[in-house]
Amino acid sequence: MFQRTSFPLISPKPKEFIENEDDFLGFSKDVAIYFVSFEEAKPLLKPEYVEKVVSGEKEFSPPITDVMEAAQDFLDYMVFAWMKAMDERGISASRSITKLASWMRILNRPDIAAILDDDDLYDPYGRPALRKACVELGITYPDYL
Repeated sequence: MFQRTSFPLISPKPKEFIENEDDFLGFSKDVAIYFVSFEEAKPLLKPEYVEKVVSGEKEFSPPITDVMEAAQDFLDYMVFAWMKAMDERGISASRSITKLASWMRILNRPDIAAILDDDDLYDPYGRPALRKACVELGITYPDYL
């Protein structure tokens, strides 16, 4: 469960996820970008968008610092990941597992990230990893999953 028992609950170093060269498809970056400043996010943003933010035409949302908001985003994405796994959407299911693992690293739960990253728990479509992560987090799910 997410408990307010330690500080920081959100990793103080989400920029490390953006600079991770092992994330060659950028799935972790898709999550981490919401936890960094505009300056830290610039290398990932399209130059046209950066220009619009600098000119004031667009607004870059401030980084998420509230653990409850981050946890809710994770839970919302967990529902999406289950849909992809149940629909047997191979690439989408794999991408979802990678993103959930990134959220767990950012929320300082490397133990859950390790479960989600475990290739032995992927087949079929990440369902075993999702089940185990849900059990560890105290999230109930229907028996048919």
